[in-house]
Amino acid sequence: KAAYSSGKPALGVGAGNTPAIIDESADILKAVNSIIHSKTFDNGMICASEQSTIVDKKIYKEVRKEFEYRGCYFLKKDELDKVRKTIIINGALNAKIVGQKPVTIAALAGVKIPEDTKVLIGEVESVDLSEEFAHEKLSPVLAMYKSENFEDALAKAEKLIADGGYGHTSSIYINELTEKEKLAEFEARMKTCRVLVNTPSSFGGIGDLYNFDLAPSLTLGCGSWGGNSVSENVGVKHLINIKTVAERRENMLWFRAPEKVYIKKGCLPVALDEVGTVMGKKRAFIVTDSF
Repeated sequence: KAAYSSGKPALGVGAGNTPAIIDESADILKAVNSIIHSKTFDNGMICASEQSTIVDKKIYKEVRKEFEYRGCYFLKKDELDKVRKTIIINGALNAKIVGQKPVTIAALAGVKIPEDTKVLIGEVESVDLSEEFAHEKLSPVLAMYKSENFEDALAKAEKLIADGGYGHTSSIYINELTEKEKLAEFEARMKTCRVLVNTPSSFGGIGDLYNFDLAPSLTLGCGSWGGNSVSENVGVKHLINIKTVAERRENMLWFRAPEKVYIKKGCLPVALDEVGTVMGKKRAFIVTDSF
């Protein structure tokens, strides 16, 4: 809003609240490793980084175990409440946690965790804004949801995007070869300008590292969904004036001539006879003047 109301030409971009679905068909090791890789980069400050992960109930225990094995810390119930009150204050992100290490954030909440913890994970159920973990957190803090099925996962992802990530980024881990229908539905339903498949969203969203479809940029447009004037990754082309010189040219005109054209006064009887008997036609188009 500040950019657009400054009185100068501006390209504003929006907030992200990236959900990452882990489908039952996903490569669990790749999914967990990718999310940790993404979430720990720059301590989660990239706006495209995963804010929540939604895991199918059939593989939930296995995914949870893999997160723990790789150095993530699952908050206990009493710890969860303390961290809730720390990450979001009066409905807004607590600036003190942004870009901080997990151990620092935990200490702010009065929770003791191992020094080498990679990501703080809160297992929660609600996707409403009344749940602090459903917000954008810009830190190595991750919400984790259990989905009953793929439709439930999609519904949760849609709500998380509506909570504060319209137009930004969504992510899914899935077997893209065998689950094409699921993938197509995810692509269609997510109101985000970046839809990432089997990709660490921090790196995938900023382009070039894990795909060749998004331009390298740290300024990610959210389109009309997010109230922005651009839906792409903002780059040099958005900052230049393009002058077009157009000289007069006219579109080509054409018509299809019939196989035979009968002209001159008195041709009509001959023409009608030939059209009927030789060509076997029942109707003809006649162009004439008033004589």
